[in-house]
Amino acid sequence: MIRPTDLITPVTDDDITWVSQLMGLRPLDRSRREFLSILATRDVSACPGSGKTTIVVAKLAILARKWTSSTQGICVLSHTNVAREEIEHRLGGSVVGKQLLAYPHFIDTIHGFVSRFLAIPWLLSAGYKISAIDDDLTTGVRRRFLGEKDYARLNFYLEKKNRSFADLRLGSAHFQTPIADGAFPDGPHTPMYQLAASALRHAAEEGYFCYDEIFVLGEALLAQQPTLPAILQQRFPFVFVDEMQDTTEQQNLFLSRLFPRDAVSVCIQRIGDPNQAIFERGIKPVADAFPDPQQCIGIADSFRLPTSIATLASPFAYVPVEPDGLIGIGGIGAPGGALPHTIFVFPDDDASMVLSAFGHHVLTTLADSTITGAAVRAVGSVHKAFDDIPPGHKHYPKTVHHYWADYQPKGNHLRHRPQTLIEYIRLAQDAAKAGAALSECVNSVAFGIGQLANLMVGATKIAARARQHLHTEQLLQSSPVALSTYRGVITRFLIDQETLTGPGWTGLSEDLKVLGLTLGGGDKAPKAADAFLAWQGVVVTPPPGDHVQPPEAIPPNCYRYSDNGRSVDILLSSIHVAKGQTHLATLILETFNRAHVLDSLMPWLLGKHSNGKKCANDTAAQRLMQIYVAMTRPTHLLCLAVRNSSLGVGATNEANRETLRLRGWRVQIL
Repeated sequence: MIRPTDLITPVTDDDITWVSQLMGLRPLDRSRREFLSILATRDVSACPGSGKTTIVVAKLAILARKWTSSTQGICVLSHTNVAREEIEHRLGGSVVGKQLLAYPHFIDTIHGFVSRFLAIPWLLSAGYKISAIDDDLTTGVRRRFLGEKDYARLNFYLEKKNRSFADLRLGSAHFQTPIADGAFPDGPHTPMYQLAASALRHAAEEGYFCYDEIFVLGEALLAQQPTLPAILQQRFPFVFVDEMQDTTEQQNLFLSRLFPRDAVSVCIQRIGDPNQAIFERGIKPVADAFPDPQQCIGIADSFRLPTSIATLASPFAYVPVEPDGLIGIGGIGAPGGALPHTIFVFPDDDASMVLSAFGHHVLTTLADSTITGAAVRAVGSVHKAFDDIPPGHKHYPKTVHHYWADYQPKGNHLRHRPQTLIEYIRLAQDAAKAGAALSECVNSVAFGIGQLANLMVGATKIAARARQHLHTEQLLQSSPVALSTYRGVITRFLIDQETLTGPGWTGLSEDLKVLGLTLGGGDKAPKAADAFLAWQGVVVTPPPGDHVQPPEAIPPNCYRYSDNGRSVDILLSSIHVAKGQTHLATLILETFNRAHVLDSLMPWLLGKHSNGKKCANDTAAQRLMQIYVAMTRPTHLLCLAVRNSSLGVGATNEANRETLRLRGWRVQIL
């Protein structure tokens, strides 16, 4: 049997020096060097701000440089395409970068892997077509099949059962009986069951599937081909699973069947941070749990965090950061010591002054040169609007919305369908400036380009996808001119933030038409495409006789605080949206989910508890993890907003304030 180490020579110090120079890496400590050199199955537990994605890409570069097989490759799986984007960014112009992004290697999401190597092969072998793997499109096909009357009946029934039509899923690859046993509130012979089954059956037969349903299809292929795992292990002797903490138990079990960690034929390295598992997973043990303490490399020092923030955040790590807690090596501090990380204490029935106090604190603490272009954020665990929770209610403040009435829970998502390509680009630019993930902004532009292609050929050739940008890139690989135009749009308007002008747009329009025709596979352009491509200026109507410059547009969910001619923009969002981001300053807002989140964590703030030993259930664990994620975003300032009652009454209140000060917090009463 060929082992993974038979395919590649050992990683040497010279290899590490080479990749450090190629990527401009900082000096590497023992843990990072161990990860770069190890060619055996391992877990890597990497703290926030440790440069995890960068070090993964560095290892992939080393392996690609030493790779000799033309038929076996490296497989990199995650929940997003951050690794692929980092390779394109850091290694795109290098030989190893081009090698990694091409056959025989595979870099994609877990869903993408299961779809390509299991689900689609099974569908094709069974004689079914593949139209789209997309939740929204599939739900739409199911709804249209039922018609509005039957859909309304079924949806009303499901809502009474605390279910949702959009959550219906295939439970079997036998499409005549698509619902798994016990997965529907009523039995197979009831009218509602039959309606649901008919909708699922029709969509499947038309080739429409939801993302999670590909695992059902994959299971069908595994049942037919029990030797498939051995074949995949031979095809991919090195497997990396990034962001492992966000892997669901279903995904984990599936991957464990394909690539068991005790198999000698494959090297499996899982990378992530168990303390940032704020999606899906709880604290209950799961099969093949991450990280495996017997095979784990720990990276505990953060390039993002200064010592002062790392010290405050470390007790909130559910899994203790080994060996000595979270270490901050960011090196940011004030001339007289650490910056004043502040807890704003507000009246229980009035949170209106919190954002202004935070904005004032940022302006008085940091210089304009530091603030300009940096991310200043206010985040909370709960961000949906609750109009039935007024000030004075025992759940107040329940949500981010209670700190600022103009907050829109969906304002950070690019869901609006613009009428022109210009609007797609402007919305993406605004979202990028406001701190949205660049991948989401790029996908928004890709949606616009796809709509242009459909209009150019007069048909829906480019369907909406979760990874629209990557799909567009793949479709344009054989058309270098159109690919160059597409990448130029992304670079100019999203990365370089070039201002859109009428003359510039006119000069670009012909190239965009060629791009649309190439992408759509057509040879003529209907008039509808001209309207979509038309120049659209920013319309500003000043008051009569007033010729002053219009004020700068404020991005969605951005609270602007101004004082003495200076200002700072504070973007509000949920903690889930902020995961993976780096901020200049972060304010964590008190919100309510079964209990006030920060209030429930006062024992950790006061030093009475540490890590997850005192978390009695999943809800408590999730609160701790969410606050840990939020506390490890900022490079300079960390602030909290808590209710006055959280500190107690009278002498207890005063004593708790003093304890917080001794632990490194400044306490400001509002």
